[in-house]
Amino acid sequence: MHLDLLANPPLNPINQSLLARQTQNISPISQATFKKNQKDIEALSASFGGENGGNFSFSSGEFLELFIHLKSLHIGFALSNHQQAYQAYKLAKEICHITPIIPNKQTGIISSLPSCDVYMIPHINQDLLTCNPISKLKTQILSQNPNALLIIDISYALARGEKLDFSLDKQTIFLCDGESLGFLRGYGIFLSSNQNLSLFPPIRYIDGFYSVFFEEIKRRQKLPKPQDKKEEFFAFIQEELQENVGLFAPLSNAFTNTLALRLKNIKARTMIQSLYLEEVFAINGQECLFGFASPSFILQEMGYTQLQSRELLSLSFEDYSPKIIKTLASQYKLIKNLEI
Repeated sequence: MHLDLLANPPLNPINQSLLARQTQNISPISQATFKKNQKDIEALSASFGGENGGNFSFSSGEFLELFIHLKSLHIGFALSNHQQAYQAYKLAKEICHITPIIPNKQTGIISSLPSCDVYMIPHINQDLLTCNPISKLKTQILSQNPNALLIIDISYALARGEKLDFSLDKQTIFLCDGESLGFLRGYGIFLSSNQNLSLFPPIRYIDGFYSVFFEEIKRRQKLPKPQDKKEEFFAFIQEELQENVGLFAPLSNAFTNTLALRLKNIKARTMIQSLYLEEVFAINGQECLFGFASPSFILQEMGYTQLQSRELLSLSFEDYSPKIIKTLASQYKLIKNLEI
C-alpha cells in the first residue's frame, strides 16, 4: 500500500499515448499543429482565469532560470516549495535578493510574510502537507504592494481534483508539476497572463501534451472526493503507540488524508526500509523521494534538529485498512526495541 500517494503517484496511462508518437518535437513547418497546441494551453490557462502558459519542468535549472529572470526584484521564497526549487534557491541567494519564508512551527502553515516584490509560495507545503491560506495571503500581499507578483505551486490540489478558492490573474502565476498527475518527471506547466510569459523560456512539449494535461485535470475534478480520514488514522495510531507518536503539524491545517507523523526516538528511514518488505511504501520527505538519505530540509529550516527531522513520516493516502495501523505500530516497536 502507498502511504506516499501525493509525492509518488502511479504513472498515468496517458504517458503511453504521448510516447507512442514517432518524434518528440513538433514539425517546424506544421504551423497548424503549433497553432492547435497554442490554443490548447490558452484554453487550459483560461479555465483558471489566465491567458497563456507553457512548459515548466520543475528541475532545479528551470527554477534557477526563473530566479535569474526575477533578480532585479526582491523575492520572497517559501522554503516549503518543491525540493528542486529549494536546490535552486541555495544557488540563487548568492546572486539574487531573496528572503526565505518559513512555515510557522506551531501551525505548520505560512502566516506572516516579509515585504517583497515577488512571492513564491506552494498551496500545499512539502513534507508537512499543510494548506497555506492563499486567498488570505494574497489579500495581505496586495494590500501592502498592489504591484506584487505571486507564483503559486498548485500541483497537489490538482492531483486530488480540488477546486481552488483563488484565481489566476495578471499578478499571479500558477505552476503545476505533471508528476503529481502521473506524467513522467520533467513534464510540468506554468499558467499566467500574457504579460508574464517573458519570465519563462519559449519551448514546447510534444504535440498534444497540453490537451491531455487539461483532460486529466478535468477528469480528476469529476471524481468523487474521498472521505477525509486523517483524524481517524491518527487516533488509531495514537491508540497503538500512545506518547511515542505525535505530529509535526496540526491536523486542522493538513490537506485531505495527509499527516506529518512524528515517530519519536527512531529514524523513520529505518522504518521505511522495513515497511518496504511488507509492501508498504512511505517517505520521510522530498529528500527521501529524490533518493537522498538526508532528512527533511523543511523541518530543519523550521528549527528542528537533524535527529528530530528524521522522525518524520510524511503520509498521504486515499484510504487505509486497520492492518496498516498494526503494521506501522509493530514495525515502530521492533525498531525502537532494537535501538536501530
